[in-house]
Amino acid sequence: MKFRPRRYQCPRCRWDFAFRKKRCCPGCGTLLLIVSDVPTDAELTEIKSFWMWDPVKEKWDYIRDWEEHKREAMRKFEQRWRTALVEAKQKLRPLTRWIQ
Repeated sequence: MKFRPRRYQCPRCRWDFAFRKKRCCPGCGTLLLIVSDVPTDAELTEIKSFWMWDPVKEKWDYIRDWEEHKREAMRKFEQRWRTALVEAKQKLRPLTRWIQ
């Protein structure tokens, strides 16, 4: 079974590619990060703004400020976690007489 590499299209110059060197678009040199790059938080903080591939939406997202993006993601995560806890508590029912 052969695996075909994923094809990407640069959001800036629309260059279509499957392989790139140095995390940049081969056409215009724009910094494009994908999941397999595994950049550290320190690298992203230093870079500040870049394009990141979102595999769920299958499109490029422009991250204007990494620190702000990170804070917003943590806020959304905490909000979802709280909502899940509230829903879990609502689903709990008191024990029936047979179990007590």
